[in-house]
Amino acid sequence: MEWLAGLFLVVMGAIMLVKPDMIWKISESWKTKNSTEPTIIYRNLIRIGGSVILIGGIFATVTILIMK
Repeated sequence: MEWLAGLFLVVMGAIMLVKPDMIWKISESWKTKNSTEPTIIYRNLIRIGGSVILIGGIFATVTILIMK
């Protein structure tokens, strides 16, 4: 069952990498009065974080599956 955690990280990392605007709508849009779009810096930082999480999830999943 541990591989589910790795799979979750892979999915979340892929979403952050491909759809940073969706992450902004969920986590940040309610904090602004005019609900403008996220900045380019925010999008890039979310993509970088998504890449790190995606790589970590792939590594964790592969490691767990190899160890079994």
